[in-house]
Amino acid sequence: MAHELTPKADGSPLPVDEIIRRLHDSFAHVELDVEAASRDLEESLRYMARAGGPHYDNEDIERARRSIGRSACVTLADDPNTDLAYLSFILEPDHEKIFIDYESGRHEEASRELRERLARILDYEMELV
Repeated sequence: MAHELTPKADGSPLPVDEIIRRLHDSFAHVELDVEAASRDLEESLRYMARAGGPHYDNEDIERARRSIGRSACVTLADDPNTDLAYLSFILEPDHEKIFIDYESGRHEEASRELRERLARILDYEMELV
């Protein structure tokens, strides 16, 4: 399971610096890692190039390529020593969606309150995908 957060129909995407400000105001632990995001995006590029077809188009590949070095892997928690009550996602400057996936059903359940708070502070819609 995964969740996707997107701006509400009557709203526009928040700038990355505003998202980061809101994260720092609302969560006890906020970790930003540009190098980890770049590694993940490079791996995604290789996967998209192999998979191709109807799943990924040139726009997807170019967006990921432009995001390398400009995106951050974000980890949120109230307790940085927690095993399951955290969220992790890549924040990309040219992509309005935030995609959150989980290690397990237990992780998804343990992070529910964090996920709901994240959607609330960003004023984004949350969809199970």
